[in-house]
Amino acid sequence: MVVPSADKFTIFCNMFGQGSKLPYLFSMIKRIVMMQLLPEKEALFLDIFEQVKENIRNQEGCIDLEVLRSEQNGIISIWTISLWTSTDALEQYRSSELFQKTWAAVKPLFSSKAHAWTLTLIKKVQ
Repeated sequence: MVVPSADKFTIFCNMFGQGSKLPYLFSMIKRIVMMQLLPEKEALFLDIFEQVKENIRNQEGCIDLEVLRSEQNGIISIWTISLWTSTDALEQYRSSELFQKTWAAVKPLFSSKAHAWTLTLIKKVQ
């Protein structure tokens, strides 16, 4: 019996425990957002993030979510890096009530306009 190639791919995905998420590795996007915070607002930002992180991560199409911190010349920046199955999945999240409420809560904590980049993978080097 010959297995159609799509079925072989599904079997391959399931072998590595990725189920339906592995096919998206070839079209997924990475969203990086950099937010510079007002002095003394880091703890409040992180408290808000702590409250919503699981809900963001559980959004349809969200594969991974990280929050990072940098400090340069006394300016604290918080970075979020999220991995999405597609631009459509990201845009669906960005138009959600969760995003609107979260953004409204954190935006007043910024010392300047947030910067965001949406990137697609060219090649992963192992």
